[in-house]
Amino acid sequence: MGLFARFGYHKTTVSEIAQAAGVTTGALFHHFETKEALLDAVIEWLARGIRAYGEHLAKVEHPSSRTISATLSLMCSHYEKYPEATICLAILATEFSGSHHGVEERIRAVYELFVEALVPILSAHPQVKNPRATAIAFMGAVQGIAIQAIMREREVDIRTLAEGFESLLQAW
Repeated sequence: MGLFARFGYHKTTVSEIAQAAGVTTGALFHHFETKEALLDAVIEWLARGIRAYGEHLAKVEHPSSRTISATLSLMCSHYEKYPEATICLAILATEFSGSHHGVEERIRAVYELFVEALVPILSAHPQVKNPRATAIAFMGAVQGIAIQAIMREREVDIRTLAEGFESLLQAW
């Protein structure tokens, strides 16, 4: 996953993946028939992380600004544990967007897990006119926060960036 996060799928070679995993290329192909099969396994691992957000949101009985705060906090915790996961999904989405490759649809399906979970929460917000569009924008903004946290790791941490984003969401 780390190599895909740094270099993308197409610029990462199978030998680089094997070397990073500490196995031979043959051993890698013993576990994954093709490079794309390995990519599918990475996408499925990323989907598990997104499902955790959906499970969190499904438990919400009374949506409020605290729901968004808790979701941002959960996302920050995930980022702190697996920083490359967020970046990997963003890199792969960028790389495959518009390609009409089956991977593009699988990545979109991962994002859709989060969007579908957030739409009912946002539907309860009196100022949100299009909950689906807002959920999609929220996901993009949060990914942007993670990318900036990596780029600016010496300057500011992920939680400070998330708090700044959250303050923007508050009523003026």
